[in-house]
Amino acid sequence: MPRINCRTIPEPQEGTRPVYKKNGSKIEPFIVGKGDIDYICGRCDNIIAQNVSLSQIASDAVYQCPNCQAFNEIE
Repeated sequence: MPRINCRTIPEPQEGTRPVYKKNGSKIEPFIVGKGDIDYICGRCDNIIAQNVSLSQIASDAVYQCPNCQAFNEIE
């Protein structure tokens, strides 16, 4: 199964892109699918999206890692 590093970016300006964040202390992927790709945080290697296909990912979405708080985009 391929593991692809997300690209870390500065925090987007509010209202320019959808930013997904997790609340609480539970660290788990944002998306779990039935595909064959894992996307991992570009800073800490936490799994952002697990077992997904590229079609399951919004192209302009940004995911804030619940582990290290880095902002990640999937290319």
